[in-house]
Amino acid sequence: MNDSEIESLIYEVRQKLPKALQTDIPEYIEKDILHVRLAYVPNGRVIDLGGGYSPTSAVLAKLGMEVTVVDTFASTKFYEQFSSEELCDILQGFGVKVVKQDLLQYDPAAVFAPESVDRVVSHDTLYFFNPRILLERCMTVLKKEGMLAVNVNSAVSLLRRIRVLMGRTNIDLFDSYFFDNIHKRYWTKGDLLRLADFLHLREVEVIGRNWSLYQSRKGIPRPLLRTADRVLRCKPSLCNDIYLIGKK
Repeated sequence: MNDSEIESLIYEVRQKLPKALQTDIPEYIEKDILHVRLAYVPNGRVIDLGGGYSPTSAVLAKLGMEVTVVDTFASTKFYEQFSSEELCDILQGFGVKVVKQDLLQYDPAAVFAPESVDRVVSHDTLYFFNPRILLERCMTVLKKEGMLAVNVNSAVSLLRRIRVLMGRTNIDLFDSYFFDNIHKRYWTKGDLLRLADFLHLREVEVIGRNWSLYQSRKGIPRPLLRTADRVLRCKPSLCNDIYLIGKK
């Protein structure tokens, strides 16, 4: 399976999703491809924590995996444009098992036997709450040699360091915190390594990407952003988005 084959499936799925979730932005497709590769195991089983708005769960199901997505499906940003029922129906139509539940309450052991899941993934989700209990629960159902892959926003990315030097905040803006009640806890590379140690992961790797760079710097020419992204990947701690990948 090569990237072009995965890309075709991503476009196919995205065309079925509600219009607000459809995109052909190259960097978003590249992100989807990475997330599919991190989760894919032929005929395997994956739990996707908080992945309700992504096409990757449906792509993995089309590739033959048993996919469970756990999400509240309660983002007001999206549901001003479509209903959660519409999205869930689409995902289920692709063969995805949807669990509408708060991640803080989710216990995979209620459904899965010990060491029966090949992959546990979570992208752009874990910095909204303390994930310790959730990840401990997930590790009990993850197979030996199974893989955990998560990503979070970096607290000390190059962009955030520049903001501090300019006297600006390096966390969420006032309106997000004060009016929208959004509380995020950004992470560092060291935090992810401590998490890996706590979960007793092996063959640990931390990689960096800069997906959010394309959202926050729309006025800068895309080729320049892509060059900056490639350069920053050499030092994940300076990237906007950092991934922890490790085996049980």
